[in-house]
Amino acid sequence: MMDLHHRLSQIAGPSGAPSAEQADADLTRGKRALRRRRAFQGAGASVFAVAALAAVVAYGTTNQATAPTTEAAPAGTSTVSTAKLVAYHGEQPKGFTIDKVPAGWELQGVSESVLTIAPTGFKDKDVNSFVGKIAVMLQSKDDKSTPTGTTVTVAGKPGVINTPTDGGDTRNLWVQQPDGIWLLAQIWDASGWTTDDIVEFGAGLHVLPGAVQGVG
Repeated sequence: MMDLHHRLSQIAGPSGAPSAEQADADLTRGKRALRRRRAFQGAGASVFAVAALAAVVAYGTTNQATAPTTEAAPAGTSTVSTAKLVAYHGEQPKGFTIDKVPAGWELQGVSESVLTIAPTGFKDKDVNSFVGKIAVMLQSKDDKSTPTGTTVTVAGKPGVINTPTDGGDTRNLWVQQPDGIWLLAQIWDASGWTTDDIVEFGAGLHVLPGAVQGVG
């Protein structure tokens, strides 16, 4: 079999020697091609570097936006905590009247100096036990201090919202009465209550002449 290259050379005929002009043109084309290749390589490296940097920034931004927080999740809301207030239609206790209670709550007990409001069917019926309840009373006879905290106005009366010294989610609402004595409403778990909720609840508490200040 005749060699393919040999046949092609015969078909093409003898090749003439390149002229000086052709040699210069070939050299110029080669140099241009080399410069284009180097320029492309440099640009490609720059594009790659920018793309890589953008990817890092995007990755970091995405991580910052979506990474889970390391803070501990808050404890579950107590089943006795609610801020939805409804009109109270039950029997009014001696010494006080109540306009509103949290939905699903009822007047639980009353003594000469305190009343408690609790979820309907709440097991602890002790009127002197305030855990999980709302306790309403007058400031103790032994307590001559003026409550301090966040000042509010409750049905036109001076009021103060503060937190007991033991902290937690308990909030105290103090409302000064015309005779200067402060009414206290202690919400054991106010985690679901806003300031407006507390003020609205306090506006529905009315002290009657039969109310007695406690001692201690």
